[in-house]
Order: sequence, then C-alpha cells, then structure tokens
Amino acid sequence: MTLFRRPTLALALMAASILMVSTACKREDPQIRELTQKAAEADKAGQQLNQAGSEQQKKLAQAGVNDIKPNAETLQLTDEQKKALEERIKNEKNSSYQALLQEVLDKDKEIKDLNAKLAKLKADLPKPDVAKPNDSHYGMAMRFLKKKGVPEAEAKKLVSRVAIMEKLAPGFEVYHFYANGTYGTWVAQGHAKITPNDLMRQEREKIEGERDEAVAQNEKLQEEVTDLESQKQKITEEIAGLQTERANLIEERTKLQADNTAQLAKLNSLHYVVGNRDTLKAEGVIEIPVFAKDRAGKNWRDEVFTQSLDLRSGKTITIKASDVGLKKIGKVNVVPGSYLKDEHYRLTISPDKQTATVELITVSRFKNDKVVFAVTD
Repeated sequence: MTLFRRPTLALALMAASILMVSTACKREDPQIRELTQKAAEADKAGQQLNQAGSEQQKKLAQAGVNDIKPNAETLQLTDEQKKALEERIKNEKNSSYQALLQEVLDKDKEIKDLNAKLAKLKADLPKPDVAKPNDSHYGMAMRFLKKKGVPEAEAKKLVSRVAIMEKLAPGFEVYHFYANGTYGTWVAQGHAKITPNDLMRQEREKIEGERDEAVAQNEKLQEEVTDLESQKQKITEEIAGLQTERANLIEERTKLQADNTAQLAKLNSLHYVVGNRDTLKAEGVIEIPVFAKDRAGKNWRDEVFTQSLDLRSGKTITIKASDVGLKKIGKVNVVPGSYLKDEHYRLTISPDKQTATVELITVSRFKNDKVVFAVTD
C-alpha cells in the first residue's frame, strides 16, 4: 500500500525545483532580478569553464602528456607550461600529436577568457555560500536572512516564497540576494562535479526507478495470486490499494505537469494592458506627475493586466487607435518609466497614425513583468 507514496512526494519536490531555473520569486525586486540574472550567467560561464578544462585534460592525455597539470583553481596553464608545450609542438614529428597539443594551447586561451568573464560577473555579485556535505538550501537561506537581522518568522515567510532545492552537492555555490524586503536565491555548480540540473535529473531518474520497481512488484503480486489461493482475498485487497495509489500518482503527475506548463508560460510572458492614457489615469491604474514620467497608480493590480505575450515565441505588440477609443495615435507612454525607448523597446507609429508597433529589444528584461501602454492622440 506504500509503494507509490515516496515517488508522489518526490515528484512534487522536483516540480518545485524546476521552477527555480526560471525565477526566484513570484514578485521579484528589480535589483534581485538583475543579480539573479548575473548569477545565472556566472553559473553558465563556470560550467563552460569546467567543460573546457575537462576537454583540455582529455587532449593532454591523448597526446601522452602526463607531466603538465593546469592550475586546480583556474584550470589555466602557467607561462612555463605553455612554453613547454610550444617546444613540444616544434619537436613533435607526429602531426596528430602536434594538432592535439595545439588544441590544448587554443583551449587554454578559451579557459583564460572564461575566467575573465566569470571574474567580471562575480565582481558584481555577493560572495556565495559554498555547500558542504549535509548542507541544506533551506538552512543556508535562513542563516543568511538571520545575519541580515530578519526575524525568524519573517525569514521563514520569505524563504517559503522562493524555490528551494531539496538536495545540494558539495561544492555548489548558493547565492543569496536581499533587497527591499525581498529574498532571492540561485544555485550554481561552482566546483562541484555535477551541475544542479544534472543532480535534479539524477533524482528524477531515481524516482522513476522506484516507480518502476513498485509497478514490477505490483505485477509480481498479481502473478502470485493464482498460486496463493489461501491468501487470495488479502492479496486482492492489496492490489486494489496499489492500483488506486497508482491512479493517484498518475493524476498528481498530470496535474504537476499542467501546473509546470502554466507556470513556465507565465514566467516567460510579458503581462500588459493597453488603454487610453486619460482613462487609465481616471481608473487609478497610472499616475501622471507634472514633472516626471508616468508611474504606477493606486489601482495597479494583477487583475488589470489581462493581456500577455509569450516571450518564447513573440516580441511584438500592435496597438490600434480604435481599440482605445481614439481617432489617431499621437504618443504611447510605457509604464513603468524604467523601460527606456530604443534601449529596451522600439516604438513605431504608422504614417496614418492608426496603429503603433512596440518591438521588445531586451526581451529577457520583460519576463514575468507588468507593463502599461498608455495611448494619447
């Protein structure tokens, strides 16, 4: 009766972990969003660096070079090591070995560039926590917030709003961000031998293996029913229970997959509203200061933003004068004003002023954000 319970819980935890790669918080502070993006870029550069170092080691081994070991921290060759390899290339008569050694030197240039990129990204990020054996993501997050002076009850509430990895590998780098009462986090590979995504995949495969084992055990029990007539009633009841639990697992998995699809669509979409500027002001959606850009009003709420654009497949919004009750379009104000024309988006008004086209330039900046397009004639 308990064969399917563990996979059910694990699938739910896996679904929560998947959301982490998209965002750290449903209503993310702009500062945290920027830091999270840089942490993601640093993680990608670090993984590329580890891959390049691994490829370099393979080529050294293929060329029969066992006396040259790159720096363990940076994976780069020293000047003396590079000179030694250059000398070997000159003296090597086997062209295939010459090519391998040259590839090692070329790969070292790539590693040097990746180290520079990684250092530049990390310079803008807070120092990450390095996971040790038995460390938990939740425990790290709570310790970080307590050091920031956040009361325990509030810290628990903040951590509950972000996706926390169920398991960490030693060497993972855990970034913590705290700004304007909002907490965000990102887990990078660091010096671990496995990436966070690969660790989650292993956990998923483990879950699938447990599920298959449970199903196999169920089938075995059914086969034994015929030979165990004296226990037929008991086994039949157990099978019925297993079948019910299996159906519940399939139903829960389907729901999780549907929820994940919906969440991913939401997290990868721009949520917006197009309207007459005066009407939007009257409804309290925006405010129009005298000497500043239009900004969010007192009625700036989620339900106002009924339109969305999936940024995975589109980056253009078309506005018609007739849709906002105007005879022509003279100007389109974008709120919030932190979005800059010709830097974050491009606005084009047709010659007859009947339509306006907004083309998103920095698409990633608009992900899971709310924007008002206030139109005037």
